[in-house]
Amino acid sequence: MKKIVLLFAAVLFVVGSTMAQSKDNQSDVTISGNSDDNEVIVKQTLYGNELNISDVSITDDSDGNEVSVDQEGEDQESYVTIESDASYNEVDVDQDGEEQYSDVQIGYEAYDNEVEVDQEGESNESYIAIGGVAYGNSVDVEQDGEDNLSEVGVGLVAFDNDVTVDQDGENNQSLVLVGAFAGNFVEGNEVNVDQDGEDNISEVAVGLVAEGNEVNVKQDGERNNSLVVVGGIAGFNDVDVDQDGKNHESTIGIFEESSFNDVMVEQDGNYSTSDVEVSYGSDGNDIEVTQK
Repeated sequence: MKKIVLLFAAVLFVVGSTMAQSKDNQSDVTISGNSDDNEVIVKQTLYGNELNISDVSITDDSDGNEVSVDQEGEDQESYVTIESDASYNEVDVDQDGEEQYSDVQIGYEAYDNEVEVDQEGESNESYIAIGGVAYGNSVDVEQDGEDNLSEVGVGLVAFDNDVTVDQDGENNQSLVLVGAFAGNFVEGNEVNVDQDGEDNISEVAVGLVAEGNEVNVKQDGERNNSLVVVGGIAGFNDVDVDQDGKNHESTIGIFEESSFNDVMVEQDGNYSTSDVEVSYGSDGNDIEVTQK
């Protein structure tokens, strides 16, 4: 749990800090002040140890804008911020190379926006934070390669947001956190994580007045590890974990007055282990574990 807490704080409060490196290519796009229906295309190409940085910001009641970011090379960074009553915007980030970093933040009355992040290569990192009165937003992250890391945080008044993470390769790590430590009203959000490869790790935490959310985790390969934690007056959430392959490990914990949650684990393969614990006034939960 200590690891979950630390990563939760990192996703929701530290996401977006600029890494200390030299800047070789930098593109800044700002759309604000009630500016609508603009189309922006950013293309950055560098090779070797050069650095590409793209920063896109859509704020202040700016609606219906389309932004496309295409980065090719090494050491790429992409930052996307949508906030302050910005709605119906579309942002597409495409990164091809090594050591890629993508940061997407949606909040402060941002609604019905669509963000797609596509990372292809090695050592990819994707961070998504949705909160601060954010609803109806869609975020799709696809990582293809090795050593991928994806962290998703949904909290602080977030309704009906849809997040999809697709990781294909080896040594993938996915962290999903629904429900912020300082907030509530986290309802109707859907998070889907699909990992295909070996040595995959998925961690899901749902808590602090999070209700009616749906989290689906699918792992296909060998040596998969899944952790699901539901706690802090979290109710009526639906968590589904599906592991296919060998040497699976699944751990589920429901605690702190978290009731009427539905958790399903299915493990298909040899040498699977499942550990479930329900404690501290958690009632009426439905847990089903199937091992084949």
